Amino acid sequence: MAFVTDSESPRGTPDDALAVEELARRQVTVVPAVWDAEGVEWSGFDLIVIRSPWDYPTKRDRFLAWVDRASRSAPLWNPPAMVAWNSHKGYLLDLARRGTAIVPTVLLARGVDTTLDEVRKRQGWAEVVVKPAVSSSSKGLLRSGPDDAGAGQRHLQALLGSGDVLVQPYVAPARERGERSLVFFNGRFAFAVDYAYVLENDPRRPTPAHPSAGEVRAAVGILQQLDAVPLYARVDFLPSPIGGWWLGELELIEPELLLRGHPEAATKFADAVVEKLEPAAGPWAGR
Repeated sequence: MAFVTDSESPRGTPDDALAVEELARRQVTVVPAVWDAEGVEWSGFDLIVIRSPWDYPTKRDRFLAWVDRASRSAPLWNPPAMVAWNSHKGYLLDLARRGTAIVPTVLLARGVDTTLDEVRKRQGWAEVVVKPAVSSSSKGLLRSGPDDAGAGQRHLQALLGSGDVLVQPYVAPARERGERSLVFFNGRFAFAVDYAYVLENDPRRPTPAHPSAGEVRAAVGILQQLDAVPLYARVDFLPSPIGGWWLGELELIEPELLLRGHPEAATKFADAVVEKLEPAAGPWAGR
């Protein structure tokens, strides 16, 4: 099977290496494969799992075209329609319209004539976070407030010159409480981790977390709005200032699965992958 990556990490990632070891114990050979490399015979794989193509935001159209082609060569997870939807962070507003409590979000269309001060004043936000609507990890992300309004506006204008942009409030409680990610494999809750707010401490240093039953139900409710059950999903929560959690991101394409953050994580992921490889299960196992 293939773990899909990019040319910056052609051998895959250290986090995914934990899953590769577990799959080897199950007699499954994993080949790291760069999605846009020439000469890759995608039809030669029994399963294609998108893992770390972190360059896709700069090549989104090409990447989605590859996803469609590859899915016709072998079973590909997560499936193309889900990948396309999740590749633009406007999906957050889709989920909000269906009742999900998200980090409050303003979506600005490419080239729109506006200022960050106008957004801040209209929403009543003192500090904001500005980021591209198509991005991976924390690339292009900037925190901005009244004291650095000029830098924030220049950043916004630069981003709007090439794509849509999200503006969100800076979530102050996360500075103390951090973020929480719940990871699901084949629709089943697998584990959770806590880590410092990415705006304060990147890269993530996960530690095992113990979410309440209500938190797990909230995450399950989000996943139940999808058209298919994903092989993997990372539900990223930030603490709301009014209590509870806000959805920060729903990662369905190339999330770091934070396998090093929980002792059973790699085993559970490997088991989920094997389910997809079992002929009797079929390509929609776990639905």
